[in-house]
Amino acid sequence: MRLAIILAIGLSLFGCARGDRFEILAVLDVGLNPHQITFTTDGATAYVAAAGSDQVTEVDVGALRVVRHIPVEDTPLGVAVLPDNGGLAVSRFGADGVARVRPGDAEQLETGGGPSLLVPTVNQRYLVSVEQADKMWVLDGANFELETSFVTGDRPFPPAATSDGRLAFVPNYDDGTVTVIDLWNTRVVDTVRVGERPSGGVVFPDDIDYVVAVRGENKVLFINTASRRVVDSITDGIGDSPFSVVLAPSGRLAFVNNTASHDISVIDVALREVIARIPVGEQPIVMAVHPSGETLWVSSEGSHELAVVEIPDAWRAVPQTPVSDEPTEVAVLGMIHGRHPTSELWGLDEVRATIERFGPDGVCAEIPPDRMDAAWSDFRDDGIIEEPRVRVFPEYKDLIFAMAEEVGFEIVPCAGWTTEMNDLRRTRIRQFQTDPQFAEANADYQRRIAEARARDPWNRGELDDPHVIHSDLYDERIAAEYSIYDEVLNDWIGPGGWTNINEAHMRWVHKAVDAYRGKRLLVTFGGAHKYWILDALRERDDVELIDVRPFLPPQR
Repeated sequence: MRLAIILAIGLSLFGCARGDRFEILAVLDVGLNPHQITFTTDGATAYVAAAGSDQVTEVDVGALRVVRHIPVEDTPLGVAVLPDNGGLAVSRFGADGVARVRPGDAEQLETGGGPSLLVPTVNQRYLVSVEQADKMWVLDGANFELETSFVTGDRPFPPAATSDGRLAFVPNYDDGTVTVIDLWNTRVVDTVRVGERPSGGVVFPDDIDYVVAVRGENKVLFINTASRRVVDSITDGIGDSPFSVVLAPSGRLAFVNNTASHDISVIDVALREVIARIPVGEQPIVMAVHPSGETLWVSSEGSHELAVVEIPDAWRAVPQTPVSDEPTEVAVLGMIHGRHPTSELWGLDEVRATIERFGPDGVCAEIPPDRMDAAWSDFRDDGIIEEPRVRVFPEYKDLIFAMAEEVGFEIVPCAGWTTEMNDLRRTRIRQFQTDPQFAEANADYQRRIAEARARDPWNRGELDDPHVIHSDLYDERIAAEYSIYDEVLNDWIGPGGWTNINEAHMRWVHKAVDAYRGKRLLVTFGGAHKYWILDALRERDDVELIDVRPFLPPQR
C-alpha cells in the first residue's frame, strides 16, 4: 500500500494520466542482494543472481512466483541463459571467473578478479567487465569459452554494445572515463572522459548514442557513437546516485535506477526528458525489461527484493504514424562523389539542376545516421562541413546541405557504412591479396574481373556522363562485375562485403521510403549502388519508381 501511494504521488508530479501510470505488480523475495536478471528466449522464466545468498533464483514469469533456488557459491552477480540448452552462465565475483551451471557440470572460465554482469550482444556472445583486473572479456556462449580481452580504465563496470555488435562502451567507475572498443577489429579506439563514477549505460535506438549514468554527478550523458563526443545530458528528473540505464524493446522508454533515492527515472527517448519517477526498494542496483516490453524488473540490493513494474500499454509498442494511401514516389540518382567538382558533364551545377527539376520532399543521402547531427552542426556554424565521412562527398558538403536550407527539403541519412566496417573490409581485402593461402583464389578472381571488363570496356568519358550512369547498360555492366566481387569476397569481408553493405544501406532506405509515403523521395548514392537499390525498391508495391533520366541535364 505504501508503495502504491508514493507511486501515484510521484507520477502525478510529472503529469501522467492514470492510464499511463507504472504500477508495481509484485515484490518477490529472491534472496539477499539480488543483481542481474535474465530471461529465457520465450520469456517464460526469469533467473536472478542473488549475490548475498550464493544462489540463482528461478522465477515463473506468468505466475510471478519463485520456483527454486540454484546454489552458486562465491557471490554470483551476473547470470545468462546459454543457447542450445547449455545451462546458465554465472559470473562469480568472489571466485574470479564465469561458471557454467547445469547438472553434472562445474566448469569455470578464469577471468581475473571481480567479473561483473554478463551483457548479451550478437552471435550468442556476452561482454564481461572484470572490475579488479581492469579488463573486459568477450564470452562465446555457444562454445562456453573466453574469446578475447581488452584493457579498460580503472574498475570497469558493465558494458553496452551497439545492436550489430560492432562497438562496446565500458564505463570505468574509478577514473571517470568510458573505454570504447571496436569489437570487429579487436582494438580499443577511444577513451572518453565523462565525470565522477560512471557506472552503467545502454546504446539508444539506431546506434547513434551511448547513454551512461554518471553516478557521482546525478546525470546521464549522451555520447555519439561515431565522434565519441559527449553531445547531450539529462539532469532534471534524475534521482540521487543513478547507476545504470536500460531500454524498452519498443525503443520509446529508457529507465535509470537511482540507488540513493530508491526509485527509477523514466525517460521518453524521443523527447529526452524524464516523464516519471517510480519508487522501488532500497538501492535498486540492476534492471531488466521483459522481452515482451510489458514489465520492468528491478533488483533492490539494499532491501533484498525484486520488484516487477507494469509498463503501460501506451508505451509498449512503437506508435504507428498514419500514412498516406498514396505510394512514395522515388527516383535514384547515381553520384560520382569526388569527381563531381571537376566533371564537365556531371558537375555540381548539373546535380543542382537535376534536383531542382525533380523537386524532392526528402533526399536520402549516403550519410550514416550517427554522423548527421555533427554535419549539420558544422554547416550551421560556418557553412564548412568538417565531419570526416561527410566532407569526402562534395555533393553533400558543397551543395545539398545548402540546397536543403534554400529549397526546404529534408536530408535523410541512409548509409549503413561505419568506420569499423570500412577498416575491417580494408584489412580483409589486403589479406586476400597478400596472404599466400589465398594466392590461387586471388589469381582466379583477378582473371575473372579482367575478363568481365574486357567484354564491356568503358570509354573514359562515359563514367562522367549522367546519361550513361543512369542507363540500363551501365547497371548491367556494374552488376556483372560486382557479382564476381560479391561471390568471391562478400562472406570473407564480412559486414562491408557487397551484399552486406547494400543490405545495411537498404535498411535505412526502406525506413526513408516508409516515412515519405505519399511524397517524393530522391535517393542519392554512388552510381555502383544504383542497380542494387532499384532492384530492392521494385519489390515494394507501395513505391512508384520514377525514371530520373528526364530530369537530367540535356545530353551533349
